[in-house]
Amino acid sequence: MVIKNALKEDLIHYLWKTKRFSYKNLKTTDDVSIDIINWGSHNHHSGPDFSNGKVKIGDTIWAGNIEMHISSSDWDRHKHSGDPAYNNVILHVVWEHDKQIMDQNGKPIPTLVISHQVDQELMNRYAELMQNELRIPCENLISDVDLSRMNLWLHNILIERLETKTEYLIDLLKYTKNDWNQVFFIVLAKYMGLKINAEPFEQLARSFDINILWKIGNNLTQIEALLFGQAGMLLSSDGDEYYHQLKTEYKHLVNKYKLQHIETVGWKFGRMRPANFPAVRIAQLASLMYYHQSIFSKILEAKNVKEIYEILRTSPSDYWSDHYRLNKDSIHKEKPLGDNLIQIIVINVVAPLMFLFGKQLGNESIQEKSIRYLEGVKPEINKITKLWNELGVKAESAYFSQGLIQLKTQYCDQKKCLNCSVGNQLFRV
Repeated sequence: MVIKNALKEDLIHYLWKTKRFSYKNLKTTDDVSIDIINWGSHNHHSGPDFSNGKVKIGDTIWAGNIEMHISSSDWDRHKHSGDPAYNNVILHVVWEHDKQIMDQNGKPIPTLVISHQVDQELMNRYAELMQNELRIPCENLISDVDLSRMNLWLHNILIERLETKTEYLIDLLKYTKNDWNQVFFIVLAKYMGLKINAEPFEQLARSFDINILWKIGNNLTQIEALLFGQAGMLLSSDGDEYYHQLKTEYKHLVNKYKLQHIETVGWKFGRMRPANFPAVRIAQLASLMYYHQSIFSKILEAKNVKEIYEILRTSPSDYWSDHYRLNKDSIHKEKPLGDNLIQIIVINVVAPLMFLFGKQLGNESIQEKSIRYLEGVKPEINKITKLWNELGVKAESAYFSQGLIQLKTQYCDQKKCLNCSVGNQLFRV
């Protein structure tokens, strides 16, 4: 038995779209016959749930929209009565009828209750998925899922995940007036900061026009001075020779380009490996921009993910072989970008930006290449991918791990089983 609180409106949407209920000899709550001529089109935006429907109620044929709720009274709770978008609703489909709803002219809206028309075995499966507290609602049934269906679904939701990531990129394109290089630089900086320093790194990359980088691109020291200065890390009067060299160069750049550094309070150094210290990452970012001045173009021209790794695997200037922070010596260690960070950059920067670039150009080959890059990168190892692995669903590459992360966070956690291809297979009882 399904507890009412576990019922979701998308159950009624699912039943309506799949016709998984007995729709012969239907009647309204007023005992008037209903014949469904056209089930309508599912509307995923604002407004009634299904548009362009057609039903025969009694002797009259009605064409218009169809709205669905768990309870009739949800109509008022959702404030549809005062919304003109709902004036053309011809049928109100509900699980339970607890209130008569009137249209804008004070006439009752025909209401259909479908709770008694649904197969009990299907509802038992629905209850099993909706009312358990498992990490994955269907984890006890996952072995019943067809592998080819799972793989196709993971591809579809990988595309969905890429589309979601491009929303942020589209906002950046507006901010930069369609400067793809500046967008790449901003997103690259953000992810080089990892989660803990993502925000100050993004602020740093937004704090100056990227054309300044191109103008000083042949001078690594000036690039370092620009980035460390804008990061607010050159404010002290004390420091070693390298520090004072950067400070002098930055003062010149400030006067020439009217620069203003970001607030320094955002930088975090605690609870992280020294290799992830923001100063090291800034030095690596400076090196990347020095060796690859048209880095986004080079990314686009790369033939495979191996070439992407070669582009990104640069080392900072010699000073950073003996330092993790400015003015503090350390044991000698080279600090090129490591494979783990490059993996993060390919997954979160290269692939989404290429996907969007190809989409805006109408170039499917670029979009397909972005997906191939994900196929060539090792999968993320995190709580979500470990969970799927426990259940026998192993991610062979970032292509699969990204799909599995999307599946867990956007479907399983929200119990959107009816919107999931895997869930749909399990509902075919």
